[in-house]
Amino acid sequence: MGVIDDAACLEEKAEKNYRQAADRAQNPSATKLLVLLADAEAGHATALRHLDVAKELKGPDLVVAASAWVRGVVEGGANTLSRDGGLLDLLRRAMDLERQTEAFYREHAEGADDARIARLLRELARIERSHYALVSSLVEYYNRPNEWVESAEFGLRPDY
Repeated sequence: MGVIDDAACLEEKAEKNYRQAADRAQNPSATKLLVLLADAEAGHATALRHLDVAKELKGPDLVVAASAWVRGVVEGGANTLSRDGGLLDLLRRAMDLERQTEAFYREHAEGADDARIARLLRELARIERSHYALVSSLVEYYNRPNEWVESAEFGLRPDY
């Protein structure tokens, strides 16, 4: 089962990246969200290793968690943004990995002989797409202070 082992390794790599990002995040809510992403990736690796879709892919709704985090940031005000370039680099690598993982799943789902494996890979591709959207939002959020400081004009910025 080479494809399954490769997929599980991708998930484990993503989990490690999210745990590193969580260690660097300065906002406790962001840390919690990154840990949820790491846990989701760990669940995907387990699902792949055991081919148990229904059990392992169920988890916290990351969009709901992200919404709660964003609401907390807006209500919390100052000191919520991180200017840590290392965190941004980790998140950008996570975006790349999410995109690669989604493409991997879609490609291998099309060529899978077993319908159960194809269904698992398609579902994982869908989940990875949502992770990509969430992580790209985090990158935009954490990069916002850099855009402002680097702008000589200090022009108007689009709303979040």
